[in-house]
Amino acid sequence: MYEHPYLAYRATELDLEQLERAAERRRFLEEHADQIVRRPDGAFRRAVRRMTGGARRRADAVTASRCAEGVCELAPAR
Repeated sequence: MYEHPYLAYRATELDLEQLERAAERRRFLEEHADQIVRRPDGAFRRAVRRMTGGARRRADAVTASRCAEGVCELAPAR
């Protein structure tokens, strides 16, 4: 029972097409960077930012207070 080579060929062909499309998309975006306008964040992204941004700000405040005391060391991972 051997695998037919068409399946591997087709999968490789699809991967190459995706890579070509991604490269073309990157090239287009680099050429038209001045025309890109970021959309406003949706409800999900705002909620995620609130959940992670608040924690990040608290961690930055703790790090800043430790560095102000002269103890600038990395906190252990939890």
